[in-house]
Amino acid sequence: MVAALAGTEYDTGLDLNLLQEIGFYFREVRKKYHQFESEFTGLDTRVQIYQVPGGMISNLYTQLREQGELSRMNDVFQEIPRVRQDLGYPPLVTPTSQIVGTQAVLNVLTGGRYKTITNEVKLYLQGRYGRAPGTVNPIVRQQAIGNEDVIDVRPADLLEDEMDNLRAEVGALAHCEEDVLSFAMFPEIGRDFLDKRAQNALEPEPLEPIKSAQDSGMGRPSEFNVTLHGETYHIRVTGSGHPHQDQRPFYLTVDDVPEEILVESLEELQEQPATNGTTAPRPHKGSKRPRASKPGHVTTSMPGTIVEVLVKVGAVVKAGDPLLVAEAMKMETEIQAPIAGTVNAIHVAKGDSVNPDETLVEIG
Repeated sequence: MVAALAGTEYDTGLDLNLLQEIGFYFREVRKKYHQFESEFTGLDTRVQIYQVPGGMISNLYTQLREQGELSRMNDVFQEIPRVRQDLGYPPLVTPTSQIVGTQAVLNVLTGGRYKTITNEVKLYLQGRYGRAPGTVNPIVRQQAIGNEDVIDVRPADLLEDEMDNLRAEVGALAHCEEDVLSFAMFPEIGRDFLDKRAQNALEPEPLEPIKSAQDSGMGRPSEFNVTLHGETYHIRVTGSGHPHQDQRPFYLTVDDVPEEILVESLEELQEQPATNGTTAPRPHKGSKRPRASKPGHVTTSMPGTIVEVLVKVGAVVKAGDPLLVAEAMKMETEIQAPIAGTVNAIHVAKGDSVNPDETLVEIG
């Protein structure tokens, strides 16, 4: 842009040589944060084809990478215009771009359109974000909010003032209005940040080392010979399940015969050597929850974090009643009872990380 406008009435006056020097400096700095990078940082023609802003593409890349589903990227791109049409063409700017994008991801990954609907989509379809620019799909709205009334007034007029209550709740942890607003938007994360700041216990997130040219092509071994009881087997790993699963399937061939094994990590080795020069084990932080195998075993469709537990042991519930609220991909989703019955056990608490196929609640 500086070069294009040079010599015109819109000349920026910026020095290209100095800009280049700054660019080279931050190119090296950026490498330190490669673990947070998206591959989608340049021009992408899908912005035009699928009505997806560039920043939204990088968000979708991160979300799908966290779910181990990067191969479904094009499926999500194709779903976004359909979701946008169903929701009455909301503008793809924050926050509605994230609402549309996350719902499109859920529609693709859960194996059914609107099988799981985020709370934000429900609020949008109820009119809590204002009036939709276009016509909302009435079937999707019915599926999301049932017979609840749709708001036809300015949503903000229905809200009560909260700042005084928020200031009182966060107390001396807040040093300024920005701290209060951070707490208002992110009650759990915000309070945790302010608590740690007050205790002078804030620590930066550890950064992965920059890969050198020598190790850029290195990876974990995928083909090897294993000798057991004097017998040698040729083993080749051909694939694996979700990397965040605590019981993870691995697909391999043993002497060219395809096999599937289920691996549960009970202990991991640290990458850094211990003080005595050996490699020290670290405690397993995975889930101890039972695997979901019965109709009354309540699970989640994708990895996330429990935001609220809405029931207690002994509660009588009907099919479809909300039991938990989980957060995934920056959106909250109600996890509902699959059957009617009594809550016999709850295996999660607020703040817990959860994965698909785990039993979160047992209904009998």
